[in-house]
Amino acid sequence: MFLFVFLIIHKPFILILEHVQWIVPCIKFKKTPILYNLKMDPQKIKEQIILDLSDQIPELADGDNDFVLNRLTSKKNMVFELIFEKKPENFPKIVILKLFRTDYAQIEHDALKKLEIQGLAVPRVLFFKKPYIILERIIGINLTNFINDNLKNISSLHDLKLQARKQLTRSIKKLAKWLAILHKNNVIRKTNNEIIVFNKGDTRLRDFVYDPSKYVIYGVDFEESYEGNHLDDLAWVCCSLLDTTPGIFESTEPVHKIKLIKVFLKKYYKVNHDFVFSFEYFAERLIEDLNIVIERRDLDFGQVRKDAILNKIFKL
Repeated sequence: MFLFVFLIIHKPFILILEHVQWIVPCIKFKKTPILYNLKMDPQKIKEQIILDLSDQIPELADGDNDFVLNRLTSKKNMVFELIFEKKPENFPKIVILKLFRTDYAQIEHDALKKLEIQGLAVPRVLFFKKPYIILERIIGINLTNFINDNLKNISSLHDLKLQARKQLTRSIKKLAKWLAILHKNNVIRKTNNEIIVFNKGDTRLRDFVYDPSKYVIYGVDFEESYEGNHLDDLAWVCCSLLDTTPGIFESTEPVHKIKLIKVFLKKYYKVNHDFVFSFEYFAERLIEDLNIVIERRDLDFGQVRKDAILNKIFKL
């Protein structure tokens, strides 16, 4: 049996959370000299893209084949859906263009190429020239939206219709399997105390796209990937389940989210059955990640610190 499934509700975990000191170290990102800013006029961005890339992608400067840039949500970099009026010779008609404002374009490129070779579901790199990456457009639903939209106005997974509950559970299991295979294929070293792997990094639900028609999970955004303890990625996913709405900042008892965390961990260790779960390390990372989220959002988190609320959540 999978003992780790029950570790989330283990009493020491409750005690650790009850004595959290909500202190978060500052996160700093290396910046390249900024030629672009988030408020830059879209037309100027388009003109700059033509100037920078038209030698390699002549269709960008073709007067008979205009293109449209649709801005997508991204906090660190500038991401666009690029739609050509006519399909170019060497590209799909619709692609994703990522313009890096951080210094991690090479890291993301190298990670995507490696994982594509390994057969993991990630967008294909179609073109790379710093600070640009052009990617295959993935068809699907952002996993954050898929999960949380299904959980609106309910308190338990059993409140969902059977088909919706199966879809939701399947998506979490697919996510767990995706991460398990990522880690299994990229073990750096193993010791008695930890397993060091290639981690995705800052592993949030929003970094995954789910295609429910094919039951496929795609991982996106690898600019913060690194070598570290496999539990780092798992803690971030569990944090993302807890802190996204509806979660611990909206409900004193997010029963549905705790259940999904259990499903996630059980499936992960079913795939990677030779990986060791460290309750102490996991709890420490989860607390640190929650602190980071609270700091990022500048949240009023007083209610989360109440012992009674924490006990209700983690005794479920």
